[in-house]
Amino acid sequence: MKVLLIGATGNVGLRLVASLLTHGHKVVAHVRSAQKLESLLPESVYRQLSVIEGSAFDANAIKIAILENECDAVVNSAGLAAVTPWGKSDLPQIVAAIVEGARQAGVERKKPLRAWFLGGMSATQFPGTNSLLSDHIPILLDHGRNLALLKALPPNTLDWSMLCPSNMNPESSDFSVPTKSSHARLTASAQTPPLWKDSWLRHIPLMGKVLVIAMNMSRYGTTLEQNADFIANDLETLESPYIGTQVGIIDASK
Repeated sequence: MKVLLIGATGNVGLRLVASLLTHGHKVVAHVRSAQKLESLLPESVYRQLSVIEGSAFDANAIKIAILENECDAVVNSAGLAAVTPWGKSDLPQIVAAIVEGARQAGVERKKPLRAWFLGGMSATQFPGTNSLLSDHIPILLDHGRNLALLKALPPNTLDWSMLCPSNMNPESSDFSVPTKSSHARLTASAQTPPLWKDSWLRHIPLMGKVLVIAMNMSRYGTTLEQNADFIANDLETLESPYIGTQVGIIDASK
C-alpha cells in the first residue's frame, strides 16, 4: 500500500517510517522540513522514501499530495493533544485539515481512502457504557473532539480508525529497516480498552468509574514501536475490523 505519512519527524512518526517500510508499504513522508527528516533517519532508510514539504494545516495541499502520489492511505502522527481541560493545542486543526483533504481526495478518486489517526486512551469507551473515559476523567479532551469529527463523517467518505494508546515509551533510537523488537504484538479491541478489569467500585456514586479507570490505567503502557507496528500491520489489508471506530490496545504479554 502507498501511504501518506504526516508528521514523520516525530517520536511516533519515525517509528512509523521504519514499520511501514518493514511491512512492505511505500511511504510518502509529509513534513515541514525534509532536511530534518534526513538528519534523523539512516541514509539507507531515507532513500526509500518520497518526501514532501508542506503544512499539516493545509487541507488542499494534503489532497493534492494524496492524488499526485496515488496514495491509498493516510496516517497522521502530527500534533499533540492538550493535557488539561482548559489547555489548547493545534491537534484539532491538524486532524480537521487531514480529514478534509483525505475526504476530498476520496471523492475525486471515487473511492474512500484508508486512514489512521492517533488518539489516546481517553477516547475509548468505559466498558459496558456509551461514555468515553474522558467523560469521567476530563483530560486530553482533544481526542474525544477528534473522534466526534470522524464519527460525524457521512458513510463511505473515509475509512478511518483511531488508535488509542495510553502512555508510550521508546524501545530504542534505531530506525533501521527491517525493524526489530523484543516486545509482543498488541492486543486490540474496537471502542473499549481490551482485557479491562472491572470492579464493584464502579457502583460507588460519583467517583466509582473514576476509581476503576485509575485502577486500570497503569496496565496499558506500550511502546512507540508496538503502536507503529500495529498500524503498519493493519494496513496490509483493506478489510480491517477497525474501520469506523476507535481502537483500544494493550500489551497482553506483560
